[in-house]
Amino acid sequence: MQDLNEDTEWNDVLRAKGILPPKETKKDITEDDFVNMLEQTIQQKTGGKALEDMSLDELDEKKERILLQMRQQRMAEIKARSEKARFGDVRKITAVDYVQEVNKAGEGIMVVLHLYKQGVPL
Repeated sequence: MQDLNEDTEWNDVLRAKGILPPKETKKDITEDDFVNMLEQTIQQKTGGKALEDMSLDELDEKKERILLQMRQQRMAEIKARSEKARFGDVRKITAVDYVQEVNKAGEGIMVVLHLYKQGVPL
């Protein structure tokens, strides 16, 4: 399936005709936006307690919890992305390299071969 946000002439024509929705724009987060989001998150996690009413120990504890949660979420995203990347690379090997590259490729590694003979026309 094609990416609807991809910059192609075809998608631009489809957007102009109203077939595709307008292209999504990614908003840059400013420092103020980040502070506001952080304060909202802290208030949600503390049951509505304001930052000004919290002690330094409470703030430090909440900060550590939030950072741990963000770290775990980011690690899950990285793991999911790495699981999608299943394909390796294309290499030209000779008959001498065949056993090493194909037979000893490793457990769970699939190898696709394109065999040809030089001098034979396509």
